[in-house]
Amino acid sequence: MACTIDSLNPSDVVTLLDPDSNCGGRLPMGLGALGNGKVIFKRKFRWTFEIQYCCSSDTPKTVAREFVKIGARPQIDIEEIEINYLNGKMWIPGKGTWQTMTVTYYDVSGSSNVGINTSSVLGWIATIYDFTDPFCLPMNSVPEQYEGVARLVLWDGCGNPLEGWILRHVWPQSVNWGDLDMSSSEECTVELTLRYSEVSYQSFCPDQSLDKCPCVACP
Repeated sequence: MACTIDSLNPSDVVTLLDPDSNCGGRLPMGLGALGNGKVIFKRKFRWTFEIQYCCSSDTPKTVAREFVKIGARPQIDIEEIEINYLNGKMWIPGKGTWQTMTVTYYDVSGSSNVGINTSSVLGWIATIYDFTDPFCLPMNSVPEQYEGVARLVLWDGCGNPLEGWILRHVWPQSVNWGDLDMSSSEECTVELTLRYSEVSYQSFCPDQSLDKCPCVACP
């Protein structure tokens, strides 16, 4: 029997009621499944974000995760295609576009293996657009020499992964070193707007693939 959702009628609220509850046949107004003791809420402050790029080397260079202050999860926008006929119109989905992501780094100084240095954010930017050499101003033209791969992971309170995102073909579309203010005690930051074109997702809790509908042929 084919699946149908015609029965989802706004006036038919009986299906929402639980006759076996202690609410006299009324809708339970408590937390429901949210109150389940096994539910883990993903928290906005438990995540790491790191970028690796090759740069003509067998050993990838890493933009360290410890210096990321503000990040985001990916965003995709799906085009809507308008279909017109006579007095009516409808919309169908078109191509998807991954929107840019803004990531803010702490701008710190230190030894050669600490912070924003030649092997980290600034080195990656200069690999793509070498602002450190304004006379020659070279730009790397081979994608595998400048494109990065980013990994975003959300964690629980014990350090176990909850979900992971892999972003490929990553490069900084915009770099903002930010303002300076004599009256402020805040730290300096570097804000990167990242462009990427391929994303993969992994759920670790539960460790399973997404429950998606199959792509079917012409009926």
